[in-house]
Amino acid sequence: MVTATGPQIQRREKWVDLPEEYAGFKIKVWVNAPTRLWSAIGQAANSGDEGAAQDAAQKIVLEHNGWLDFDGEPYPPANTSEFWAAIPTELAGVVFALVQYEMGNLPNSIAARKRR
Repeated sequence: MVTATGPQIQRREKWVDLPEEYAGFKIKVWVNAPTRLWSAIGQAANSGDEGAAQDAAQKIVLEHNGWLDFDGEPYPPANTSEFWAAIPTELAGVVFALVQYEMGNLPNSIAARKRR
């Protein structure tokens, strides 16, 4: 068995507020998810393979803070296919836009630092 050395990347998860149209809605996202998951979403969008996009989304969006549907019933957990099938398309779009924004925050914060 080979023993690896060097630093190990840490999984970054973050609770994020949705915009005011969805006031009170929060999601927990894996903000530094592997590129292969984002590629799967992009490829699925181009091919129309909703199942592949859903599989990747279930790994990136980990939880919600107890969302209720139009009838006041709880949505399934965010890491399930039932959740993605149940939420409105607009809400799914908002979630993806927000996750992509959060993914971009770290590189931008590093680039904004002044060098000494």
